[in-house]
Amino acid sequence: MRKVIAVDGTHLHGKYKGVLLRIVAQDTENHVYPIAFCVVDKENDASWTFFFEKLKEIVVDEPDLYCMRHLGENLRVNHNYGDYLYLCYNAAKIYSLEEFDNHFVEFKNKCPAVTIVLEYDIGFEKWSRAYFHGNRYDMMTTNIAESLNAMLVDEREYPVASIFNSIAKRFGELFRERHAYILKSMGNQMVPYAKKITRNKMIEGDSLYVENVIGDDNQFTMFGAGVTAYVDLLEKSCSCTEYDLIKIPCAHAMTVL
Repeated sequence: MRKVIAVDGTHLHGKYKGVLLRIVAQDTENHVYPIAFCVVDKENDASWTFFFEKLKEIVVDEPDLYCMRHLGENLRVNHNYGDYLYLCYNAAKIYSLEEFDNHFVEFKNKCPAVTIVLEYDIGFEKWSRAYFHGNRYDMMTTNIAESLNAMLVDEREYPVASIFNSIAKRFGELFRERHAYILKSMGNQMVPYAKKITRNKMIEGDSLYVENVIGDDNQFTMFGAGVTAYVDLLEKSCSCTEYDLIKIPCAHAMTVL
């Protein structure tokens, strides 16, 4: 799995109500990969603490693991800032620090109180791409969580035992289908999705000129498309004269690796 997990909760409609909490990720084929489910009476600090404590028993906690909750929903419900949520989302999705600062200042002018919470109590690194220290793996973290809502519409009205039996059955069937699909490509060194990305990046990389300046097998200078970049294959980032085009040499460097 990619080291990004999406956390969400959805309300149950059966006799005893409650909330179905879930944590999902994505595999190398961009398929949704469920990690854990839990039924609680309501979404509160005690329920989430219990869920995350159980999660730590099966998922290793490490610095480059990224977890995203529906922060926006909390702002809307608990702080009544629904009309300005789009400003928060604009800041959260931006990759460059300069653009983040511009969006955050705009949000701060509209919602000064809540931005204090986001900046000092929570911290930018917990919810923004620009300040996050790890690798987001280009994942749409909200979409993979919401996709289970559509998948489990009927189950949300079942008794608790039936909910988990149905989840186990449905994902068991999906995993068997995926396993059979991957077995067909066992002769390849990569899974089909990764192979497609690699092929596309190699085509893009053909227009770049690579120079090994100091004779190190891991360090290169790359030129092309108006960009000059220094790339270290053992590092997570590289320096580039134009930030918007940095993904081209970095992606090609990973292809070389």
